[in-house]
Amino acid sequence: MERKKYVLKTVVMSLIMLIIAAVMITRMAYVQLVRGAEAAAQVQTKSTRTYKEPASRGKITDRNGAPLVSDEPCYDLSFDYYQWKKEGQNDVILRLCKLLSEQGFPWNDDLPITREIPYTYTYTDTNNGVGRRLMKFLDARKWDRSVPATRLFTLLCERYGIDESLSSLDKRMIMGVRYYMEDCEFSSYNSPVTISSNVDIDTVARITTESASLPGVTVEVSSIRRYETPYAAHILGRVALISSEEYAVLKEQGYGLTDSVGKDGLEKSFEQYLRGVDGKRAVEVDRATGAFVGEYLLEDPQPGQTCRLTIDVGLQKAAEESLAKTLSDLAKRRSAKDPVEGGAAVVISVKTGEILAMASYPTYSLESFSRDYAENSKNKLRPFFNRTVMGVYPPGSTFKMVTALACLEEGVITPQTRILDKGVYTFYAPSYTPACWVWNEHRGTHGNINVSEAIKYSCNYFFFETGRLLGIERLNKYAKKLGLGAKTGVELPDEKAGNLAGPESRAAKGGEKWKPAETIQAAIGQTEQQFTPVQLASYVATVVSGGTKYQPHLLKERWDYTDTKLLYETAPQSTELGFSKSTVAAIKKGMKGVVTEDGTASSVFRGFPVEVGGKTGSAQTQKGRSAHGVFVSFAPYDDPEIAVCVVGEYAGSGGSVAPVCVAIYRQYFGLDE
Repeated sequence: MERKKYVLKTVVMSLIMLIIAAVMITRMAYVQLVRGAEAAAQVQTKSTRTYKEPASRGKITDRNGAPLVSDEPCYDLSFDYYQWKKEGQNDVILRLCKLLSEQGFPWNDDLPITREIPYTYTYTDTNNGVGRRLMKFLDARKWDRSVPATRLFTLLCERYGIDESLSSLDKRMIMGVRYYMEDCEFSSYNSPVTISSNVDIDTVARITTESASLPGVTVEVSSIRRYETPYAAHILGRVALISSEEYAVLKEQGYGLTDSVGKDGLEKSFEQYLRGVDGKRAVEVDRATGAFVGEYLLEDPQPGQTCRLTIDVGLQKAAEESLAKTLSDLAKRRSAKDPVEGGAAVVISVKTGEILAMASYPTYSLESFSRDYAENSKNKLRPFFNRTVMGVYPPGSTFKMVTALACLEEGVITPQTRILDKGVYTFYAPSYTPACWVWNEHRGTHGNINVSEAIKYSCNYFFFETGRLLGIERLNKYAKKLGLGAKTGVELPDEKAGNLAGPESRAAKGGEKWKPAETIQAAIGQTEQQFTPVQLASYVATVVSGGTKYQPHLLKERWDYTDTKLLYETAPQSTELGFSKSTVAAIKKGMKGVVTEDGTASSVFRGFPVEVGGKTGSAQTQKGRSAHGVFVSFAPYDDPEIAVCVVGEYAGSGGSVAPVCVAIYRQYFGLDE
């Protein structure tokens, strides 16, 4: 009985499977035999093109997550090769340019010829930028590199078939765009060429309404950098369209001719993190008419990472505003023959090497960079120049702690050693008799003083003698340990190394042999000593920490685009230099004296509620100009957390820029809250 049931079930299941198979075979036959011709016809009439789907760029925030730079959606106008009609293309270009002009938007045109008669070239260098691209363009067509701009205008009219009846201005519009399209290699092999970026919704509406007369002009949803703060322009940097030189290097990494790339600042340094991974978009069009049929994503784009910086935007604001106010106030009190110029301020964590603020004056606006470019480029104070890492300055007396450190660590002196300041230093007499500043100004001396008092009063005589006893080799051994005269490695591009004065650097430059008498000037931060503000801040942080030298850095963390997954955290990198406690205590005591009692910056810090240490410096400049003012400091005194360096070009003295440091401390310690 059971066997009969089993056989019955098997027969039933077999019949069901046969029925299903028959249905499937019948359906397949119908699709292939009956509908096959129709489907094949549809395939033949449709064409699928694959485009890059741009990924949004990553955000940049401060250490607390406050947004500094982000991406926001925008509309771009592009030329799509597959919808482009070569016949009448000049009319389309002219119509679009005039529409954009009416709406108040620029268009991409990198032809380096003026837009109005008389035509002249606008490039300044044939080895870089638009000048170099023009030379390549001329060479590729075997045109003479020395062709006058007026003749090139005529040649381009002929090359692009521009109607002779048009006005010169209209001709220039067309050829500028056509030249740009060639520069971008406009073809079926490349993505659409962006002709105007970040247009408003009214312009989009105009383009849509007049689309019949603008074949090939498409509206693309893109993104643009949004600047959430007016501060930190030199740190953040900017993004712009890739140049042909950059493309030649980056094309192997997947960059296209119409992509944007970080040009300077951290936008450039962190390009690999901020740039996302582009997706792919398929667009179906009718082969016969070119009409849009449909589109779909093949691969989703992956947005760039969020870079969280070590910068505190509140501290950055305080540093920039106080630096600008202090230098502006000084400039108002000075004559036109000896003006105060630019300056810089750097704030660094003593315990981690994190840079908390970097201010360079004068600065500029990232938001209005293009609009202000011509004016800023002509500004003699060079607003685009990042003085924190690119400016090199004689440190003046702020270098005296290096000399003190070396002498104490090498046993040349002890914290108790006293040297009598005689005013005029006569060891190299009669050929060379430098004097202490107090002798030059008041015909006085500092008397019999120790190293802490010499730092407090900035006694040149004391450091002449100790520098001579120490010698340039031992002095520079400690300067090198502290990172002076070498790049710090902070993540900003174009950092300068500066110069550590001595036989080594002199010989490298092919200069005269180093003389022993020059050592005593090097010991007080003069001769050829030149360092960046970030080097000086780092060196002070190293000394007051007791000899722990941290790598200065700006990147704190990297997160995925959702800000939920931590991808990387910068671990403090340090080197232990092992300075003795008595050495560090003697130096700190001297720096405390500078800002208290009758020290060289005591008037600025009188009554300040936080105990700090500092050192003024007046760095000699060319004859007839005031000295650069340099001030370095740390706080709190007992357990240092931050170190600061402030520089004012031709500010006269370190004390004159010390108020910047006060403003920074007030913000850091919340004294104004």
